[in-house]
Amino acid sequence: MPNLIDQAMTFVRSPAYIDLTLRQLAIIGVAADAVEPLRVKDMAAAIKVEKPVITRALNRMERDGLLERKRGSDRRDCFIHVTEAGRAFRLSLEAGRNG
Repeated sequence: MPNLIDQAMTFVRSPAYIDLTLRQLAIIGVAADAVEPLRVKDMAAAIKVEKPVITRALNRMERDGLLERKRGSDRRDCFIHVTEAGRAFRLSLEAGRNG
């Protein structure tokens, strides 16, 4: 199994590369693995940060087309949805790890 540096180098050189922080990678991983869309506050709890940290990360990830936020039925909750591009990105990471 390649070490973390080898995996990072492979990823950075790949056409699937998107410049994300480790926190953003964690967010897309948690969101993609969730059975249903998570609320922003649940994501914050899952990775043990404050909600504003998640909001800032989501702003960038939404611009990149990886995630989107949708309001709940009562309009107070905001849910994180992984886009098709986000799922493809996540799969590309898995393929790189297994390849």
